[in-house]
Amino acid sequence: MIKADETLEKLLTIEKAVNEMATLRQGILELKESEASRQKALDELRANESRHRILLENLPQQIFMKDKDSVYILCSQSYAAELKRKPGEIIGKTDEDFYPRGVAERYRLEDKRIMTMGQTEDTEESFAREGQTFVVRRIKTPLKDEKGEIVGILGVSWDITEQKRKEDELRKNSERLEESVADITAELQWKNNLLEGEMAERRRMEERLQGAEGLRRIFEKMATPVILMEENKVISIANAEFEKLSGYSKEEVEGKKCLMDFFSQKDSERIAEYFATQGANPDAVMRDTECQLLDKNGDIRDVSLMLSIIPERKRSVASLMDITETKRTEERIEELEEIYTSLIQNANEGIALVQDGILKFANPKICEILGYRKEELTSKPFREFILPEDREGFEIQPDNATNGDLNHTSSIRMVHKDGGVRWLENKGTLVHWGKDKAVLHFLTDKTHRKQAEEELRISIEPFRRLVDTLEKYVLPSNGNGRESRRAELS
Repeated sequence: MIKADETLEKLLTIEKAVNEMATLRQGILELKESEASRQKALDELRANESRHRILLENLPQQIFMKDKDSVYILCSQSYAAELKRKPGEIIGKTDEDFYPRGVAERYRLEDKRIMTMGQTEDTEESFAREGQTFVVRRIKTPLKDEKGEIVGILGVSWDITEQKRKEDELRKNSERLEESVADITAELQWKNNLLEGEMAERRRMEERLQGAEGLRRIFEKMATPVILMEENKVISIANAEFEKLSGYSKEEVEGKKCLMDFFSQKDSERIAEYFATQGANPDAVMRDTECQLLDKNGDIRDVSLMLSIIPERKRSVASLMDITETKRTEERIEELEEIYTSLIQNANEGIALVQDGILKFANPKICEILGYRKEELTSKPFREFILPEDREGFEIQPDNATNGDLNHTSSIRMVHKDGGVRWLENKGTLVHWGKDKAVLHFLTDKTHRKQAEEELRISIEPFRRLVDTLEKYVLPSNGNGRESRRAELS
């Protein structure tokens, strides 16, 4: 019976082990399938990456990607070659590392505008290189992540010089063909004069309408107030920025007002004088002229005006910039500078600014106290003008000091240019001069008072000695009385 039980127990153990091995085998099979799937996905990812790299390196277009700070994160081989760099030398850098400052700043502002507006921009740019002119078309579009948030810029550019050349040739060929057709059909022209005249007039009207609409779209996109005036100086187009500046709507301006209607009589006369002389010099431009514009509310706005003529169309274009706040700020700064200069120059105290031990500034009172000219004082160690025994207590390092260390009055002695000693009361305070700390000292001349005290002490000294003698021979030998009288004389 015992052996049967042991046999049963062994069989159960073996069965349990077989079941565990089957479970383990199933897990191993699932793990193999998972690994195979992962390896397949990895291979597909590598294949896609390889195809994308091959595509990026072999496309003729120049492709780049930037992050939100306009830092390159990717570029094609052709884009790097245009900059005479390898792709790895461009990643992590900005346009300032490859283009002139003005060009790099323009590209940075374009990137910022596109990311802010969230709109694609398609532009053409001409530039000269090695004596030849090239035309490049550039498309920039916001780069978005899977959440739809803008994370950078994607740019594609390519050389369209040849395309432009062919278009120009096509246009010239077309013109020559039209001339040929005109020559061939000259004998038939008398039959169609009326009809063609009507068609030509219709085309001209359509072109003018298209041109006006094109100008309006351009004007509306400009970030500064701009107006277009016809030959009679009446405003035909005004953009939204001009509406904001003047307070008038397009309906109140276009076809109804002249540019001079918005300015004072003096400024209107200057503008009228420019229009009067433009016939003799049509290329002349009235540039950055400061004027005062009167808006719809009657408020005066300071503006910078640029005015030029379009000779072919006998039209005029005016661009304005509101500089009201700038002018007010400049006037306030000038006023404060005048107040500051008056206070410093006419202060009854000597004012000295010391930085790194060097006298950086001294007002006229300091020069008067010490007898030096201003150029003899500044840019020299200030300690040279202080008596050696007073220097140690005077020299405080601003980097290690606080106003608590300086905000008290102390006496120092300084040496006049003639060798005499001047007694001064000094009070210092911490300031910043440039980017570093400095100490501003206010010095009051107490020399005359000190001299008067010394003269008084010298003048009463004989009387003090006389009193001591009288106390010795005449007055009672009471110590308390002697001391009280001596105190009275003191």
